[in-house]
This record gives sequence, structure tokens and C-alpha cells, in this order.
Amino acid sequence: MRGVVVERKGVVTVKDDLPMPKIGAYDALVKIVSSGLCNGTDTRIIDGDMAEVQGMQPYPLVLGHEAVGIIEAVGAKVRNLAVGEKHIRISGNGVAEGGKYYSMHGQMAEYGVLTDTLAMQADGIGAANPRFADLGPSRLPDDFDLVSAGVLLPLCECLSAVRNFDINETTDVLVYGAGPMGLAMMRFMRLLGVKSVTAVDSVPARLKAATDVARVDETLNYLQQDIDKALDGRRFDRVVDAVGASSVLMEGTRRLNPFGMLCALGVLKRQDSSVNLSHLTNNTRLQMLNFPYQEYHALQEVLAYVKTGAINLKDYYSHALPLDDVNDAIELVRNKQTIKVILTL
Repeated sequence: MRGVVVERKGVVTVKDDLPMPKIGAYDALVKIVSSGLCNGTDTRIIDGDMAEVQGMQPYPLVLGHEAVGIIEAVGAKVRNLAVGEKHIRISGNGVAEGGKYYSMHGQMAEYGVLTDTLAMQADGIGAANPRFADLGPSRLPDDFDLVSAGVLLPLCECLSAVRNFDINETTDVLVYGAGPMGLAMMRFMRLLGVKSVTAVDSVPARLKAATDVARVDETLNYLQQDIDKALDGRRFDRVVDAVGASSVLMEGTRRLNPFGMLCALGVLKRQDSSVNLSHLTNNTRLQMLNFPYQEYHALQEVLAYVKTGAINLKDYYSHALPLDDVNDAIELVRNKQTIKVILTL
């Protein structure tokens, strides 16, 4: 099958010799229709900026973790999945069986696998596996647009993060980064009744989206404004790093109320792997959420927001390109000329 392969650092190609996934008795074979290009994790992988402890595999490896698709076949013991259903939570775990490529998630390919974990648990298999508890539902409505659905996983990650960071109607929040993740987080904060939210970025279009889409209270452009002067001593209950840089955490700690929380959402680079705790302000809490937790549990709530119009999926991506244009997509991300790109198969 075809798929996107990072051959070596900085070199991405579309290959046609990836092995097809082999499904087991509890698996479904999924034809992938679209896959989001993650501005953070995917570019870190391409640039070799992820560490082994973060899940990095050797090159050449198959890219992608935000796929959406349609079930084409099911194993003999599958009871909760059916042919023709649309799903997220797809795995590319079968892609490395041929031995030629490694696979972290491997979802930028023509086919993937979805496991019926509920059937496995009912049959007494993997019942104690903590990974199963994190999965949650994955099915989409039958009439759902599977191109726009390429942003659903990031939206689930963002709503889950807002809840994991305990952001609510009592909290004042400062968010660094108004890319797709920061934008979605701030929108969910507003929907959940946050007391106030302020966005910091350097790209005017993203700050405009923070106002128009997320409806934040204030935006600050750090290239055009003195942030210290603009904030004039204001302090926040939560400071969110949606960029992925320890320098943001170090700056954010100065802007926290006592017992405030630094919320690390952006994926740190391999080289940026330590935080000097002695530099954190007294009475600061630090929560690392560089990789999501129980994000699929947020799916039904996200779908409900989409149904009511509170969330417009097209606000969270600006380009949909065919898989063969993956390098064009990467350049759009690097040059900050896109909110997010969806790759279509």
C-alpha cells in the first residue's frame, strides 16, 4: 500500500511498498480517507527532534497519528465494529511487519487497524491493560465529512487537556501559541465558561482567529508589543504552553498567581528536555501533558459541539491536500502559512 515515509532526517517521500496490515480476530481493517498533519509531533519526527523516551523510532518510519477511515473488514471475534462504519482511533501497527519500515503510529497510509477492545475485555483478554481504559469510543456519524474529520483527534486532545488542566469558570488563563491546538483549547475554554483567556502569538492571522473563533478576551503579539508592559503585572491561574518550548514555561512561571499551574501541552524538542525547577516561581505547579491522556473520552462531547454549531471544524484547518503533496503541506506548516493541513487519500 501507499504511505508517507520519513526516510531520514528532513527527507519525506510517498512510498508504494508498505506492507498491508494483517488483522487479528479482534481487529478491523480500516481504509484511511484522511489524516491530519500534526504541526508539532509530525514536524518533530521529521526533523529528528523527538527522543526515544518520547516514542521516537528509527528511520525510515511511517508518519501520521490523526487518521480517519471506513471499516472494510472485521475479524472473527469482532462484535462492536461493523463494515461501513466511520471511525477515528486507528492504528498503523501492522505496517512494520514487513521489516522494511518502522512505525510509531503509521496512519498516513492507505490502511490501518482498529481493535475491538470491548470484545477483548468481555472475553477476559487485556482487561487489566491500562491502555484500554484510555481509549473510549471512536465511531463517527454515518454522514460525517471525513476530510474535516481529520481535525477531530486534535480537538479531542484539546478538550481533554482543558479538563486535565482543571480550567473552569474560576480561572484566568494565559495561552502561548494560537496554532490549531492553542486555538482549539481556547475555544473550549470559552465554551466551558472560563473566567478570562489571553492569547500570545506572533502571527497576525492566528491572533485574529483567537479573537474571531476562540473569542478570547485579549491578544498580544510578542513581536510587536512589550508583553511585560502590556500585562502590567497581571497574574493568571493557568499559563499554557501550546508551543512546545521550556523557555515558554520559564517565562510563564513569572505570570502565575500563587499555586498557579504551568500547563505544558506543546511537544518539547529532544534537545529541550530539561526544566530547571529552581527557576520556577514559589507555589507553582507544573503539569506535563505533551502527550494526550484519555482524549477519546472527549469525542462524544466534541461531536455534540459540532452538531450544535458551537465548533466549526473548518476553523481548525485551512488546507486539504492529496497525500502526494505532503512536502508542500510540510512547507506550509514550517512557514506558518496554514492553521493545519489535512492530507487526503
